[in-house]
Amino acid sequence: MEYLLIEALQVSYRQNNQHTPALKDFSLSLPFGSIGVLIGPSGCGKSTLLSVLADLNRNYQGTVLINGRSPQECATTALILQEYGLLPWKTVGDNIRLGLQIRGCSKQEIAKKTEKILHRLGLSGLSKRYPAQLSGGQRQRVAIARSLVLEPELLLMDEPFSSLDALTREEMQVLLLQLWQETRLTILLITHNIEEAVFLGQKIFVMSACPGTIIKEYTNPLAGGYSTRGKMGFLELANSLRAGLRGLN
Repeated sequence: MEYLLIEALQVSYRQNNQHTPALKDFSLSLPFGSIGVLIGPSGCGKSTLLSVLADLNRNYQGTVLINGRSPQECATTALILQEYGLLPWKTVGDNIRLGLQIRGCSKQEIAKKTEKILHRLGLSGLSKRYPAQLSGGQRQRVAIARSLVLEPELLLMDEPFSSLDALTREEMQVLLLQLWQETRLTILLITHNIEEAVFLGQKIFVMSACPGTIIKEYTNPLAGGYSTRGKMGFLELANSLRAGLRGLN
């Protein structure tokens, strides 16, 4: 059975007394421990999908199952937003501890897990700083740390690296890949960056314009290959995605 299973998903928003469809007949499946990437034109419903999976939107029709459970029943999902979602009045350490505190973990467990994830993500010397005192890459590391400290099974990422410069973006892609290799999380990531999709996505799902649905799916054997960037197969898949997306605009 697929870990993530979505069938015939329909999501609409009510606006000016009318229903505006965001997703229509949307179906997708992703095995446990794999990385899926969603790519498509702006406004096609990608973020809407993550809001359903993260149980932030229960107003939908269709089947949405995470390891056989509805999003409402699943407590093992973490969401990283495009703008990091860090609380500016809390330090790095306090931002990371927050989820554990909400869960009611003991002070000893919180301290142990926070110290471990700070060390793993190279943030130990920054624990007392505030988000405004960090670079974009550092803030993204904090956002990832805050999610991973909760030990999720499913990690949802909404254009997590879009605001970073090109070099930092590639560094964060490699970090995410290393973390996935260590944890074997199931990851579903939204991006507008075609090369990022090819580098990370074991499955790449191409969405139509709004109302969004899956129009093409690629199984990508090149995903996670540190030396594949610039090679012929990588470029061919990137060009195929680029040509397909141009037709949607």
